Amino acid sequence: MRALLALGVGQFLAGVVFFFAYNWNDLPDIAKFAVIEGALAIAVGGALLAGLDRVFGQMLLIAASVLTGVLLAVIGQVYQTGADVFELFAAWAVLILPWTIISRHPVHWLLWLVVAEVALVLYSEQVLVPINEMPSELVWVLVGVTVAVALACRELVVHRGMAWLSGHWTRLVLLFAGMVALFAPAAGQVVDVDTFKVGPVCVGAFVLAAIVASAIYWRVRPDFASLVVVIGFVDTFVVCIGYRMIDEGIGFEFNDVAPALSSFGAMIVWAIAATGSAAVVMRRLRGNLRGSPS
Repeated sequence: MRALLALGVGQFLAGVVFFFAYNWNDLPDIAKFAVIEGALAIAVGGALLAGLDRVFGQMLLIAASVLTGVLLAVIGQVYQTGADVFELFAAWAVLILPWTIISRHPVHWLLWLVVAEVALVLYSEQVLVPINEMPSELVWVLVGVTVAVALACRELVVHRGMAWLSGHWTRLVLLFAGMVALFAPAAGQVVDVDTFKVGPVCVGAFVLAAIVASAIYWRVRPDFASLVVVIGFVDTFVVCIGYRMIDEGIGFEFNDVAPALSSFGAMIVWAIAATGSAAVVMRRLRGNLRGSPS
């Protein structure tokens, strides 16, 4: 029932967004604001009437947070404020933060985190990178670090008894997002070492995150699913290392049959060995962590 309710709210919000996208040129300005502000008022009022301790009320407040972003976008389009895109997302994150706090719902916090991370990425790419205050490769490292901080905060508050945030999926989503953000620049450094100026930082951040996450979800908070996520990324990173070694040693020359067959054959053997080793590790961990709490 909760999944169906969330799906319905998502479809409603998608309908609002596509309504504006399709009819933008035909709507007068007052109609644009009337529709979005009317929907926003209904969502907030409905959340208060339903109660924030009920799922329906929390979903309506999430809808209000999404509609706030739509309203900011409409303001920017109608009045052509000239604001940078990151300012829109930053204002969005600030405005919906009170609703996020009082809703006490993990999906709302995940929405807020996504908006805040987009604002961070856009600010880094539009301001810090052009003035050479930050290399572009470190943008995603910064995202990975901030998501890791969010994951650490989640683990801390759940350990202290905040039950509404204790859903196992919240841990897995944050862990996966953080590992993706850290893996991308690290893998890019390994595959194409010449284009990365801060490669050791990218690789070091990913390796450190993998070690810390493995230690926590093996010893401190035993969780097989989380270990599978970490091991999967480590396995993929090892495959990238094998690609680089084979490319340096043999080369992926498509014009010559013999080197091409040798390099692809070696790549297949390396990938099978790496993935097989990861499977063996996961199999042993599964036996050791059977029945562990999530």
